[in-house]
Amino acid sequence: MTGPQSTSPGVSLAGSGNTDCHVHIFGSSRDMAEPRHPHPEEPAELGDVEKIGRPLGIRRYVLTQPSFLGHDNSLIMETLATRPDDLRGVIWLEQSEDPASIATLAGKGVAGLRFPLKYARSLPDWSVYGDIFRAAGQCNIHVELGLSGRELIEATHWVLEHGAQVVVAHLGMFDPDLGPERDPTFAALMEAAQTGRVWIKLSAPYRSAEALADLACERVLAALGPERTVWGSDWPHVGPQLDRRSTYGTALRWLLRIATDDEIRRQIFVHSPKKLYGFTPAEEPHVTSDKYQS
Repeated sequence: MTGPQSTSPGVSLAGSGNTDCHVHIFGSSRDMAEPRHPHPEEPAELGDVEKIGRPLGIRRYVLTQPSFLGHDNSLIMETLATRPDDLRGVIWLEQSEDPASIATLAGKGVAGLRFPLKYARSLPDWSVYGDIFRAAGQCNIHVELGLSGRELIEATHWVLEHGAQVVVAHLGMFDPDLGPERDPTFAALMEAAQTGRVWIKLSAPYRSAEALADLACERVLAALGPERTVWGSDWPHVGPQLDRRSTYGTALRWLLRIATDDEIRRQIFVHSPKKLYGFTPAEEPHVTSDKYQS
């Protein structure tokens, strides 16, 4: 069997503190009495992704709640407790959550609240979350919105008005049929980003044609700068034509092809994650171009 080092030959990141900001972990559907939503049979554990990420220079991970687990954040919370220095969590809270609990969650490594609602049959009443969003903002916890279209922009403005920062994954969730140039939602998100309180994950380029992903990435970097962008693998890449081992390196190599400057790379992979997720400072070695291979 081929080892993880050979899944992405010629790709590596230098230095410490390189962070994958979008990873999902979960158990097997075989271990669940009755999964509420379609659930992969093969488990995805932190140790599995580390075997792939470590040879590529990734040392820190942001564990992002999968939509099919709903509000059961127990696995993420248990895992955060084992590695408080190099793990952070983005969880999905029920609207009945006591806003006073947000500070406690922050102390346990929770850095974001996720709403993976792109395929939801109905959207929440955002007004119910007003106090939660205010508490999140006070604790430097962001709100990650998994929405598209008009709903994404409406929710973005609601969160911003209540004092929290917004994170949108997957290159701003642009419509892959329209592309970033023709999608009015993407344009509105770029406008909202001028507040300085919107962040975008440069993740999942395989959601669209490569040329559209490239264009979206360039547009995001031009509008937000590397100071408010981070990279995420979206491991374990659940979906057709994707592989949980080889796709990881492909996603990393894609961004390194676009972001060729060492300082920009260091910002995206180290400094921006440190600021957004509250990681402790990593060692800062001098970076030269030959330490990054792509």
